[in-house]
Amino acid sequence: MRTVATAGHVDHGKSTLVFALTGTDPDRFPEEKERGLTIDLGFAFTKLPSGEEVGFVDVPGHVRFIKNMLAGVGAVDVVMLVVAANEGWMPQSEEHLRIIELLGVRHGLVCLTKADVVDDDTLELARLELDEHLTRSVLAGAPVVVCDALSGRGLHDVRAGLDVVLAAAPEPVDRDRPRLWVDRVFAAKGAGTVVTGTLAGGSLRVDDEVEVGPRARRARIRAIETAHHQLDAAAPGTRVALNLAGSGIERPVAADRRRRRRARATPGSHVPGPRDAAVLRGIG
Repeated sequence: MRTVATAGHVDHGKSTLVFALTGTDPDRFPEEKERGLTIDLGFAFTKLPSGEEVGFVDVPGHVRFIKNMLAGVGAVDVVMLVVAANEGWMPQSEEHLRIIELLGVRHGLVCLTKADVVDDDTLELARLELDEHLTRSVLAGAPVVVCDALSGRGLHDVRAGLDVVLAAAPEPVDRDRPRLWVDRVFAAKGAGTVVTGTLAGGSLRVDDEVEVGPRARRARIRAIETAHHQLDAAAPGTRVALNLAGSGIERPVAADRRRRRRARATPGSHVPGPRDAAVLRGIG
């Protein structure tokens, strides 16, 4: 499985597009649905025409939630940048593009959405403006798809474009130094502590022992899940949920977004600092 971040200013347009592609609404909270504003990260999965399964991390576009956006793109190497035809290029569009560049993301698909909301002249102007902003950026050569999630226009082209981009992007490298960028932590009833994120740097397996946090609390991976399927092992690039067991971490954990941190694995591969509240390092 590969993971794609959906970025851009148009929150409702991004979420609607992800819903049209996956059948899952990434906006999980009532206030997001009421305001048409993505506040926290959303997650969804689908299978592309090639048969490859892909996970989406839908990141907030509003400037007030830029920290949440950063938490979602930290370990992703492919992006789907969404711009609304009726709004055009916005300051947050530029901000997300620059963040993508700084994080080293070099592969992406650009979607000019809400195409049926505007007339042909406005759509053409939006496309010209989009091309102008992408010039000399990391996405200068990225395919651009004109689409509309509500009418279904261009959705086949979006899926096909994702297949092309993922095929061109290098496979995530397994360096035997797995690290998990934790973007969600919660207590599952009857299971204990669960952390989710995009795995990078190496693979993790059920029953692997890990060290959690700067205090190196011991834990064991009790279960691994991706796209609602249980796995024995997860490869780098995969969206995973890890069920952790251990005296140091097995306690009720609220879904507190302030706890969101980067998680790593492989003993000795990293010396954690005081900000690394959820560092995972593999023991065996």
